[in-house]
Amino acid sequence: MRRRLSTIEQLIDGNITCVVAIEGAVTPERLRTALAWLQRKHPALRMLIGGAGNRRYYELDAAGAIPLRVVERGPRASPVDGRRMQEIDAEVTTAFGNGLPPLRVVWLAPADGEPGGESELLVTAPHRVCDGMSMLTIIRELLQALHSDPAPEPYPAITTADIIGSADRRGRWKRRLAATLVNLLIALVPPSRRALRNRELHLEWAAGRALSSSLVQRCRSEGVSIHAALLLVLREALQSALGEDGPDWIECPVDARRGRLSALRRDALFFGGGSFRVDARTAPGGDFWADARAMSAEIRAKVEQDVADIPARYQLCEMIRPPSPGRIRSIVRLGDALSRNGNWNRFSFSNLGNIVLSEATDPVRVRRFTLHVHSFATRVLGFMAFSLHGRLHFVYTGDQRCLAPERADALGRALVATLQRHVGEQEHSATGAADPVSPPG
Repeated sequence: MRRRLSTIEQLIDGNITCVVAIEGAVTPERLRTALAWLQRKHPALRMLIGGAGNRRYYELDAAGAIPLRVVERGPRASPVDGRRMQEIDAEVTTAFGNGLPPLRVVWLAPADGEPGGESELLVTAPHRVCDGMSMLTIIRELLQALHSDPAPEPYPAITTADIIGSADRRGRWKRRLAATLVNLLIALVPPSRRALRNRELHLEWAAGRALSSSLVQRCRSEGVSIHAALLLVLREALQSALGEDGPDWIECPVDARRGRLSALRRDALFFGGGSFRVDARTAPGGDFWADARAMSAEIRAKVEQDVADIPARYQLCEMIRPPSPGRIRSIVRLGDALSRNGNWNRFSFSNLGNIVLSEATDPVRVRRFTLHVHSFATRVLGFMAFSLHGRLHFVYTGDQRCLAPERADALGRALVATLQRHVGEQEHSATGAADPVSPPG
């Protein structure tokens, strides 16, 4: 069966690479078996992309086996080893060509004589197929299938039409009018033949366990969400580190699973959902935790409204003709010229929450985890936050045209310092490092 890419799928052109350091006995044969299990369960991993330009399509149930490449990383390989970083860079920046499954894996295997020692998995997917939460599902299920034989529980392929469902027909004419105006404006944009040269900087910081625990406990006692507290901390850090060069808006993606959209199972692979934004220019109030309670209420209302708006928004997007790659390049360059940060004065913040990828009793256990993102079409600029093994991590990914490396480093350090100040834990074990990444010990 064949279907064309939706407008949103056309526009999202980038890769996500998850880097997972694991400990335990792994073999290439068992990895291939686990990948085959994943492919049987998830229809998105059995698709092939064909066509070109604005005529791209998915061929369902047409993909061959998910490719696995095995690279011996050597004894006691360092997380900042040059060969390792070359492999990560190659994976995140290499596009998925037509005729290839939308997932690939590299196993950085331990050297001979170290069975069951530490190794790493580089798991890469195109963003138009998987968002961050989908990648966590893939990692979690892949690790589970390495030491068990669960039933795959396949489900039907999810399409944009499933998300749109019975969108409000009363507002259809307004969306049609808006789409007509957008199409006219896009048609006026002259296409650019000159390729974009996107080069993202990857930086990472981690709060110590005491600070991370203090944040959780303080949020519980104050009755606020961790996401609300982190948003306020980020906003204050942006203002202090970037000043007038800071963004106007912070955008946060919304996970449409969790029963919010009936078309999406909790463990379904999907490329997105919705997002809400908050003003990045609002000055800090006199009481951080009072502001956090107000932000929690604001987030709840915005998430509820955004989820309700998703079907109509997807319907509107389907009425818009996808811009050609040349016009997208022109729009990106217009943003470079007209905005302060090359990203239309926006800054993204994704909170993956407390991630549990393996249990302490599992034969294969996760030691470290991070994500790398690359966009082929637009500029990337933002933070991802997650908690792993009791420590809060911040991962910055930003195109170097958007923010210079020294300013990005200053922003990350301001983020951790602001968190320490408001949580009240004077701890100095947080670490920061520029690319190549130096993970916390």
